[in-house]
Amino acid sequence: MKKLIIIVLAIGLVSCQSNSLKKQFNCDTGIENLEMKEYRDFLKHFKIEIPKSWKTTLYYDEYSSDIYSADTSKQFTDSFVVEISWKQGELTLDESFAKKINDTLQFKEKLKMVKSGFGEFKEKPMYFNLSEGSRSGINHKLLQVYLKTNIDEYITLTSKVYGDSLVDERICKSIDLFDNLKLIE
Repeated sequence: MKKLIIIVLAIGLVSCQSNSLKKQFNCDTGIENLEMKEYRDFLKHFKIEIPKSWKTTLYYDEYSSDIYSADTSKQFTDSFVVEISWKQGELTLDESFAKKINDTLQFKEKLKMVKSGFGEFKEKPMYFNLSEGSRSGINHKLLQVYLKTNIDEYITLTSKVYGDSLVDERICKSIDLFDNLKLIE
């Protein structure tokens, strides 16, 4: 009986830690019950399920492979845009990296950091940040997740949320989409 309890507790602990992003943003709801379509990046490093009705485009070059997607059936300020990118290059997830990202967002993009941190996502080390600002009179938030997948490879998960209505809910829906990410090794 003790072994059974230990096994159940271990499984529960592992499943709770599988997505520290959901914990950071207090996300407990799932994505709407939409028909999904699986997309693979051109360079075959990852695949992800995106709602079939969304407008999705793929891009690649020698050093990166990207998938961009958005629900174009909604108003711009009621939807969000996601970008999933594989990049070739070294990535060191430490305080120096976090400061560099924060400085770039603050000075180049004119965004203010709201929340950031380190954790684990898909059993890989990650750094995330949430920043906010205004562009053309529209408030927006930017969620970035840097996921180190190999010594010289990483994935970025980005969500841009425009407007002021249901912002936290749309950030959580972005994280739910990111949960669909499957690395191809």
